[in-house]
Amino acid sequence: MITSFAFLFAIHTNMAEGIKTSSKFDGLNFPIWKVKMTIFLQFLESQVSKAVTKPLIVSISDESTWSDISTKEFDVNAKAHYALLQALNDDDIVRVIHYHKSAYEIWSHLIITHEGKLQVKRVKIDLLPSQYKKFSMHNNDSIYDMVTRFTKNTNDLASLGDAIDNDYMVRKVIRALPPSLEVKAITLKELNGKKITHRSYWQP
Repeated sequence: MITSFAFLFAIHTNMAEGIKTSSKFDGLNFPIWKVKMTIFLQFLESQVSKAVTKPLIVSISDESTWSDISTKEFDVNAKAHYALLQALNDDDIVRVIHYHKSAYEIWSHLIITHEGKLQVKRVKIDLLPSQYKKFSMHNNDSIYDMVTRFTKNTNDLASLGDAIDNDYMVRKVIRALPPSLEVKAITLKELNGKKITHRSYWQP
């Protein structure tokens, strides 16, 4: 009974400690990490989550003269700042630690770095669907080169929330093949439903 109690206590302790640890950002899937981090900041305190949404204004007067509101804003920024640094990988920490002194500045930098500026994102939204619709095989393309370009285009579309079904992508690639590659097109139809980027098939 004692052993069982100790075991359950250890589990409870680890869970309690674990929930205070933010999700580590590995440099990939920023949109997913952003959602997790937002929820974690809300879990810490509603005001902490708000610290990343507005600039921090620090009074130049002596800290002992700060109002309760200024002190609270400084404290919640410190919590958010700490949580963000704990969650970042080394590369992102190097980018932000010397130049961004508030949680808001770090958060804004991460969004610009990993999502792109709003103007760039708008250009992508306008450009990528057009590239997809007009996609064709270039004269000097190998099939592998063509599929690599196509995959980059569809991955970029997916990152903007416009994921394309794999079967539809296969049909799109088939239509882009010239008549001289009809045999490849027929074989590709038989591979429909499989990964179209498989190197052993596309490379000569």
